Amino acid sequence: MLAQPFKRSSWNGAILGACVAALVLAANATAFAQIKSPRDHTHYGVELEPHLVVQWGDEPYWNDTGIGVGLRASIPVIPDGPVSTINNSLAVSFGLDWAHFDCGPYNDLCDADNFWIPIVAQWNFYLTKSISLFGELGLAFQYSVLHWAGDIPANCVRVNGRDVCTGHVDDFNVEFVLWFGARFLVSNNIALTLRLGTPSLLFGVSFLL
Repeated sequence: MLAQPFKRSSWNGAILGACVAALVLAANATAFAQIKSPRDHTHYGVELEPHLVVQWGDEPYWNDTGIGVGLRASIPVIPDGPVSTINNSLAVSFGLDWAHFDCGPYNDLCDADNFWIPIVAQWNFYLTKSISLFGELGLAFQYSVLHWAGDIPANCVRVNGRDVCTGHVDDFNVEFVLWFGARFLVSNNIALTLRLGTPSLLFGVSFLL
């Protein structure tokens, strides 16, 4: 009998709700005074951001939550635009994310890894001296690999609708990605950054250089 895929953890909804609430609070009505002051924000040549990764979407093998780390680099291409009448900027952002997954009922036999290389356009909106919001849209190269350490039970197992019959399975895709985020400056050149979107939540520290 083929095994069924492991179900997604119940606390994903709690994480999603908490992050949405944080982004909404960051964009309260009193924050919009700064948005009307073009070019009144910290200017930088590159933003480097190591972060933690919580991935809940687009994992081809297990309906589970993956945990990992990543690094993002963002380079402003229009530092004071593209809309000249508001306080905004446009950057190109790219990086590498990795998330590790357990195998549900076969945790002692296998695991899975997901690698993402996103390339996105990042549109920043500066609401106050310390708070900015941004949206990111683009493409990502996704590489997934399933490692099976022991004998596969009953020769094959059903994994997310697929029959897995070998000890090593990999998969490569190009996916659309979308994130919404908030950046909270704690000094002139250091910020806490939160992203929420598909396929993951990212929380890290940004260094504006």
